[in-house]
Amino acid sequence: MGVIIAKQRSLFKFYPERRWAEALSDGQMLFRALSYYRDYEDDGVRGDPFEGSSTYRPDGGLVMTNHTQRTVQTLVDHSVFSTTNQDEIFVFCLSRGMADELWTRFEATACVEITDPALFCARVQAALPPPAAFIGRPGRQRIGGRVSYYHPSREKAARWALPDQIALTKHEDFSWQNEFRLVFSRTGALEPYRTNVSLVQGEIAMPDKSDDHPSATVEVGGLRDICRVHVR
Repeated sequence: MGVIIAKQRSLFKFYPERRWAEALSDGQMLFRALSYYRDYEDDGVRGDPFEGSSTYRPDGGLVMTNHTQRTVQTLVDHSVFSTTNQDEIFVFCLSRGMADELWTRFEATACVEITDPALFCARVQAALPPPAAFIGRPGRQRIGGRVSYYHPSREKAARWALPDQIALTKHEDFSWQNEFRLVFSRTGALEPYRTNVSLVQGEIAMPDKSDDHPSATVEVGGLRDICRVHVR
């Protein structure tokens, strides 16, 4: 299974304490479940109540076609809401830049710069033996991908069935993060159609928050040959 990732500029991981930056440089990585970020409360910096979900809500309403009866109906104030199994998809979040805004909003005192993203992704992917699965099509799976940002009125409706794509998308309010993610699952939660889909009228009711979220510690081995630690 090869790692397919385009050559790109450095990636950056921000930490509130330098000791965590040094731990990453030594190859110690903590992946969090999507549900952790869904329930995280920090005024919209890392926490996102719609993490691991996709909302399609066109401004003019949902156009529903009944091919059997040959009728078309527009459902005003409706959404197609799709959620992944947020406890079974694990992510490691990085940024594609080191702007002052990121230092400030993440309240960071240290940042790890990963100078060779392709090699970094290859090492992490190799450290996760089967049954770990990654994003992308069979035979072309990769662990890393750039996050895209959307508005529900302009969402791709086809994304509702693709958990790996949902894991790599966020609301455009988070575009300042300029995020790149490593993503994996050990349960098949990234396979197509492993989603829960509902038709919602009005506001979307979010599930109750939990204080118990799965995590996964991954030992990659030393990364100091492709890492630099920056401090402030």
